[in-house]
Amino acid sequence: MTFAEIEKLRRLLRSISELHVASLTRYFDSSSHGFAHQVNEPKLSKASTATCVLSLVSSSRWAAPAPLKHPWQDYARDLAVSLLKEKWASAGLPAGNLFTTAFVLECVTALEAVFVPGSSPLSTDPTLQKRIADAEKALSKGVRNGYAQVLNYPASAYVTQLVVRTLSKREMLTSQIQGDVLSWARAEIANQLALAHANSKTADPFQLGYAIALVAMLEDPSKTNPDHARILNAALKSLFDAQLPDGSWQRSRPLFHYKNVGSAYCYEYELLVQLLEAFQVAGRNDRLLPFLQNFDRAATALKQTSYRLGENALGWSSGHHPQLEGPESWSTASAYHFAYALDRLLAEAIRQATFEYLDGVYTPPRSPKSDPANFAPGFLDSQFTHKGTPFSLRDTVYTGFVARIAENEGSLRSGGALPEDVPTSMIVFGPPGTAKTELAKIIADYLGWPRLTVDPSHLVRNGLDQVQAEANTVFGMLAAAERIVVLFDEFDEMVRERHGTPDVLSRFLTTSMLPKLAAINKQRKIVFIVATNHIEHFDLAISRTGRFDIILPLLPPSAEEKLKKWPEVEVKLTVDFPISLAQVKKLVEPLTFDEFKQARARVLRAVDQDEALTALQTASDSCTWNSKQAGDDTSTWQSAITAEIDKRARLGPEF
Repeated sequence: MTFAEIEKLRRLLRSISELHVASLTRYFDSSSHGFAHQVNEPKLSKASTATCVLSLVSSSRWAAPAPLKHPWQDYARDLAVSLLKEKWASAGLPAGNLFTTAFVLECVTALEAVFVPGSSPLSTDPTLQKRIADAEKALSKGVRNGYAQVLNYPASAYVTQLVVRTLSKREMLTSQIQGDVLSWARAEIANQLALAHANSKTADPFQLGYAIALVAMLEDPSKTNPDHARILNAALKSLFDAQLPDGSWQRSRPLFHYKNVGSAYCYEYELLVQLLEAFQVAGRNDRLLPFLQNFDRAATALKQTSYRLGENALGWSSGHHPQLEGPESWSTASAYHFAYALDRLLAEAIRQATFEYLDGVYTPPRSPKSDPANFAPGFLDSQFTHKGTPFSLRDTVYTGFVARIAENEGSLRSGGALPEDVPTSMIVFGPPGTAKTELAKIIADYLGWPRLTVDPSHLVRNGLDQVQAEANTVFGMLAAAERIVVLFDEFDEMVRERHGTPDVLSRFLTTSMLPKLAAINKQRKIVFIVATNHIEHFDLAISRTGRFDIILPLLPPSAEEKLKKWPEVEVKLTVDFPISLAQVKKLVEPLTFDEFKQARARVLRAVDQDEALTALQTASDSCTWNSKQAGDDTSTWQSAITAEIDKRARLGPEF
């Protein structure tokens, strides 16, 4: 799919997802604090409740920010207690069956994560803890020979995946069960592929799909041999080849039978949710990207098969029991859960498409680091004075920028945005050679996000007459992206002062760039950094609130940092040659990293004090910090940058 097609699909999904809470509210039962099977049905359904809860918790829609409140959000603990105390029977199945027990325990696990602050944990009640332990034991025993089943019905990949994912969430999945299930799931994939190849009417794409989800959950990618990878790809292709033109699949074989209603079957959107989540948790989303058009077909079908549940609410029917009129809560919850899970896959597709378009080297995002000691361990710190107060660059960037983003990064993973008080954009300015590009790498490394460098050549690669169109494309992709660090390098001309410059193109680009930068900053889903040598040329409008959150000077590393990096220089100068440390620091202070590295070699070769001092003095006199700027005979880099610090610098909310 093209980027435009991906964006169109995402808009469809988000238009659906906006109705998630309002729609499930129609099924909420205030007396039990759970969810009924159908609208206006007063009886709580355990499996339906579990499906509704999981869709709301997984998509971060269980609780609403103040002053709003969803009708269920204060009752997570009450509902969990009620589910644990009741008999685990549903759908006409006997008490203690694997189907109901797994759904109840999975639901309780999800509810524990959204208890109202101050609620006592379930572990404080011995009766509840025993019920949980009994459920865990029953599920573990229910997996025999690598599979699970309901009563005497055939081995079911659906039930097996339900049991295994619940045990995994409870951290009760033993290596023995994991190994047995993985072997069975691989064998079942081979069996279903053979049946599909033979055009057998007993081929079951749902059995195949849940077996694929099991392999995605349990397989260690580092230990997967090429044949296993090829078989998994073939299985995915077979599954999506079986999709019908309307986005659905032929009905699965029965899971079990309701006494008074009919057989229970698998539901497309329930399966697609498990596939999407299994591959995402395993960090293998790329395996699903070739099938975006199939997911698109399934998403389009949602619009075509929905029921109106009044204003601003939609519902869906599984279609399993035509004699029951209207949509069901569990199928409605599955549809919304699918829209959310597919949106998370599209986030990955958009990241990859953006990097491909801008010729960047892509690596998927990972979780941020948590130890401050792991931030910029090899970076040489610099010091600057702002309004009379000295600041460390490393500490300012970490405390006021990186740590804030890392602490709130979970909201991005679930499809949200960073809070408004968390900075996401930065300008770093200073003379050449002060590691501005390196700082962007360090920030990306700590956050675990892929880093993308954008320079003006990307905007002019199709000619000057296409600059505006190219800028719209690039910034449109960046505005849609999530969890990346973007470095705008050498963009001085793009944002230079509009007044007093004869360059019409520069004035035009400045006018065009400002709203684009503000739009990206408003999304609060990526980090973007502008690196410049000449902030004094920037249009003052670029510094206004809402365009950049932090503006920092990047000066040569401090003398202490450079001498700590290369202690042999200090020994050579202060021990071998009795030169005062204060004099050494004075000469070393203005040198950039690379300038000091070059001077170090000359100092270490020096045979006497005069030669060593001459080497340092020459390096200091000719260094960038003490030199005149090109085209400016009146000021050095030091005086120009120092003059801009109090005028331009913005340190962020922590300072």
